[in-house]
Amino acid sequence: MKNNCLALYMLVKRNVKLFLKDKMTVFFSLLAPIIILILYILFLGNIQADTVHGIIEEFGQNIDDKLIMGFINNWMIAGVMGVSCITVAFNACTIMVRDRERGTVNDVLAAPVKRSVIYLSYIISCFVITFVICFMVLLFSMIYLACTGGMMMSFKDFMAIFGVTILSIICSSVFAVLFSSFIKTEAALGSICGILSAAIGFLTGAYMPLSVFPETIQYLVCFIPGTYSAGLFRNYFLHGPMNILLEQLPEDLVRQLMGNYSVEMKFFGNTISAGWMVLALVVSIVLFASILAILYSRKKTNMFLLKHKKRKKKQA
Repeated sequence: MKNNCLALYMLVKRNVKLFLKDKMTVFFSLLAPIIILILYILFLGNIQADTVHGIIEEFGQNIDDKLIMGFINNWMIAGVMGVSCITVAFNACTIMVRDRERGTVNDVLAAPVKRSVIYLSYIISCFVITFVICFMVLLFSMIYLACTGGMMMSFKDFMAIFGVTILSIICSSVFAVLFSSFIKTEAALGSICGILSAAIGFLTGAYMPLSVFPETIQYLVCFIPGTYSAGLFRNYFLHGPMNILLEQLPEDLVRQLMGNYSVEMKFFGNTISAGWMVLALVVSIVLFASILAILYSRKKTNMFLLKHKKRKKKQA
């Protein structure tokens, strides 16, 4: 037991060091949130602010522009956090795919270490890398909100956001390792990460509210765990701004804003609470982890041995 724990620690340490040593990989891990921030600062922020202004004016109400920008800023940061947890986790799997592509994993498998320890090391290192980078994004987000006057959350909300970050990272890490097990080359993973970075921003409502998409797309995203992750971030980031808006605007107007900006998540037209969103993420974690356990416990579906078997066939 002691030897397995030591081996697990050394493997995780090695994976994290190799990832952080590659500066370009770290940069591309942060590329998705950077793109969202740039798009938002250049034009998305003003577009969303004008939309909120229009909704408020339809009700014959008026409100301070700073409060509207505070609402939009918190909504945008929630989207950034939701996207970061997913894209960084996939980029963190670069080490696992690289080890398979170069055959490095075969050397590790030859060592007197349990296979479960090796597999677990990739999952834990993916979690550690994603947590470190996402925590940096979260701190930067807090500074941005404080500088722009959008810091309206309580300490309880911040702790809830921190908890959602951890839960989202666990879900993303397990799924990323599962998905990356089928990827054979580092170049293929890089291409997939590029496509994912663009698509996930729309599917989780980071670029535009989910309410603007066709009904079919809104139903489709109900089956994507990242949607519930982003929904939880919006729920807690916008808790403070929503309370302030309720004090100054009619409840019907605030409810419309919550619906338009997906603060209240809907599952096939039915509004679901934060508790159900947490349950959706927990179920996803259990499901992905179970599939991983089945894949890596059977020799026929052991992803780390597929390439090794193909090489033997060629030699024969």
